[in-house]
Amino acid sequence: MRQRLHEYLVGRPAGASPDELLDLIFTSPGRDPEFGRRLLTTLLGADPRFHFDPGADRWRARIHDALARPLGETTFVVVDLETTGGAPTPEGIIEIGAVRVAGGRLLDTFARFVKPAHPIPPFISRLTGITDAMVADASPIGAVLPQFLAFAGDAVLVAHNAAFDVAHLNAAQQVLAGRPVDAPVVCTLRLARRLLSHLRRRSLDAVAAELGVACFGRHRALPDAQIAAEILCVFLERALQRGINRIDDLLDFQRAAVDGRPFIVHVPRARLEDVPPRPGVYHLLGADGRLLYVGKARRLRERLGTYFTNARGHSARVLDLIRHTHDFRITETGSELAASLLEARQIRELKPPYNRQRKHLPRVGFLKLSVRSAYPRLWVTERLAADRATYLGPFRSRDAAERAHAILGRLFGLRTCAGALSPAPDTTPCLSGQVGACTAPCAARVDLPSYRGQVDELLAFLGGDDGPLEWLRARRDTLASDLRFEAAARAQRDLELLESLRRRQQTLAWVVARQNFVVLLPTLPRDAALFYAVLGGRLAVEVRITATVDLAAAVRLVRERFGPYQGLPLGREEVDGTTIIAAWLRDRGAGEGILLPLDGPDAIIDRLDELTVTIRDLRLPGPLPAIDGLA
Repeated sequence: MRQRLHEYLVGRPAGASPDELLDLIFTSPGRDPEFGRRLLTTLLGADPRFHFDPGADRWRARIHDALARPLGETTFVVVDLETTGGAPTPEGIIEIGAVRVAGGRLLDTFARFVKPAHPIPPFISRLTGITDAMVADASPIGAVLPQFLAFAGDAVLVAHNAAFDVAHLNAAQQVLAGRPVDAPVVCTLRLARRLLSHLRRRSLDAVAAELGVACFGRHRALPDAQIAAEILCVFLERALQRGINRIDDLLDFQRAAVDGRPFIVHVPRARLEDVPPRPGVYHLLGADGRLLYVGKARRLRERLGTYFTNARGHSARVLDLIRHTHDFRITETGSELAASLLEARQIRELKPPYNRQRKHLPRVGFLKLSVRSAYPRLWVTERLAADRATYLGPFRSRDAAERAHAILGRLFGLRTCAGALSPAPDTTPCLSGQVGACTAPCAARVDLPSYRGQVDELLAFLGGDDGPLEWLRARRDTLASDLRFEAAARAQRDLELLESLRRRQQTLAWVVARQNFVVLLPTLPRDAALFYAVLGGRLAVEVRITATVDLAAAVRLVRERFGPYQGLPLGREEVDGTTIIAAWLRDRGAGEGILLPLDGPDAIIDRLDELTVTIRDLRLPGPLPAIDGLA
């Protein structure tokens, strides 16, 4: 435990409050603050590696005591390297440029060519202007690096994207002295992320342009170091305006996340190199191996990489998850649909503490037509529910669903207000009823059979009746002939939306329309096929097929469950899978899975030979097969 806290404080030069350290020890809320402080005193007080600063109410690692000095009394050495490219190696540096900064002024400079071990690539020569002839008589890095370190002395090193420059310096110093460069490092790129958060690009050129710093001689070491030094001087002034007065506070500030605490990742970024850029599910694990979070990704490497990047979009909850994550494991699924379904099942079964209920489900908009009420109402929802309501969709967003909601409610005169209805002639209708957008059953202006007829007209329209579209086209033409062009344009937009809605309802809404089909997907590696059967609007069968016996079991389950699943409302445990299937149908591209409609329980028997061939082909590398009758 002490070692863990020491490692944390080593990464936080300005120290950490007792509450911050206790957050690393205890993950559950409700602890006793006084007990926590006594615990830290007992745990750390006698350890010489720690000391408590009562004035700042912080615990500190003693190795950072020398950094508790004012920025105005600190000397900086801004460095830039030109290299042959590629990974950091001792032989890759071809030029070192540096400038000393103190008291807000640029002082003496350092500039040396370095003779590399290999010829300079043509691209690097074109970029920097440095040729093999220019470095032919230069000293090797073994002679130049000690000269630079003597120039730097005990100053704070600074670079733009310091991770690059320091990695090359460390690689060389490791070979020469058996240890990395021993100096605190300030990165002007990291400072730009905090002080110029509005910038989309934070390259040296972009930051210099934002601050009005002239750029001359770019892509040579000393000119680039001088540009970065000018930027540093501006950033130091802005840091002082924010109350950052000491170098240890500046080092913490550049590493801080959006919540002001340091952005610390316990998992080495090198672990990402073994992660494939393919669909799958990942588990984030705590220091003791406990499961913290389950997520899915279209590309696992990119998604996991976001946890290693100090992004301003991280919420407080995500930052807390990152700070407690010490390892991860992955499961490749072969498709995003399989990843989504596996994620939902594991969240439901494993209940990881950092997963919020249903937050993992895709954002899907639906229109819902209630059936329990005598006067059904139409409203927008983002989730399918375990009921017998009629759902329209899925829409790409809630906004799109709300547009369709407004048009359908007005076109068919349906009520959109919430609450139970008790029709009475003395009731004052809501605004929709007053302007005629609703037939106002609340005020008894329409009887029950007539209102039911309005609902039937909506369902008939969705089934293919063109009457409402023809009426809307005629209205558009009439408005245009009356020179009411804005109203005609609105009618045209309404017409286009309704046509799109009906196409979506007829081609994408198999799930919510209670239809039946099979989805076949390949796995990675291609040693199996995934078989999903949607029956009665819910995911009813899920089988991994590796042999004929698995296919026989899947077919048997489909036949057994087909009839019983047709009239049942969705069960609570079935809603997640149904929502995921609906979003996949909405978004799937060409070649993403094979669909087989099922007209009855024996339809799957009639296509058994084609199923067998398809599954065999799915287990072979290459694109998905195209088979007659399969969408």
